[in-house]
Amino acid sequence: MNSLIEIAALDHVHIYVADPDAAADWYGRILGLQVLPSSKRLQGGKYMATPRGQYCATIFQGKPPSDGDHTTAFRVTGRVFMEFGDALPHEGVMGRDGQRLRSEHADDHELAFSYYFQDPDGNHLEITTYDHEPVRRWFKNKKRTHTL
Repeated sequence: MNSLIEIAALDHVHIYVADPDAAADWYGRILGLQVLPSSKRLQGGKYMATPRGQYCATIFQGKPPSDGDHTTAFRVTGRVFMEFGDALPHEGVMGRDGQRLRSEHADDHELAFSYYFQDPDGNHLEITTYDHEPVRRWFKNKKRTHTL
């Protein structure tokens, strides 16, 4: 099948929040994203980038979508995934059920591991790693350590 265009990669997502400044602070503290200086032209919105400067999200004032699954997934390395898991539970990270996310709440998709959670405005987020084997071993060691 011939396509009209060939997509190289996902560029960015739009995230709707009640307070863009508070949201930018949360995304900075929890996910390490930073506000790009070019945000000045957005009239209150925020262009967000990874610590390496890769633009990945725009925060706008508004209501998050409420119908269907509108998850924004961020890919991380296995090391970052395990560090995030070691930091859980964390007061700033709530699972989709509204309770604090815990390290054992990760989903094993056999190819990848994912944590599903939400920002303070209820936007659905996910971090995923494809470094499956090291993370699987980390969980196995974590279980062994906690059961002794």
